[in-house]
Amino acid sequence: MKFEVHKTSAEEYFKIAEEEDNKLNVEKDEVKKIAFRVVAAQNYFYSIVNLIEAAFAKKLAYHSFSHENRMNKLIETKPLFSNEIVRLYELVDRDQRNKVTYRGENGEKYKNIKRLAKMLMESQ
Repeated sequence: MKFEVHKTSAEEYFKIAEEEDNKLNVEKDEVKKIAFRVVAAQNYFYSIVNLIEAAFAKKLAYHSFSHENRMNKLIETKPLFSNEIVRLYELVDRDQRNKVTYRGENGEKYKNIKRLAKMLMESQ
């Protein structure tokens, strides 16, 4: 896919994530809070994926097609991203994202997903 498509998709996912995160911050009902966190985390994650793919498309004319290929390419091309972005992506990809989005867990896992999305948005 083209850089512009990935970037625009990332921006839309991020916008939805921020809206859900805002709901999470004011909601009192615990079930709704978990639901808002799950939706926000998934959308932050898809924003992350599209921002990484946008960088690959723009700088390498490459598309990873899978989580495994994306991780390998990310590690292989570390100069494209800061060490902090690579470190956070290694934590978030699958493990932390799955714990938040499929188990409803909270804490640092959700914060890492949100932080990584924000870092990548700012780096574009």
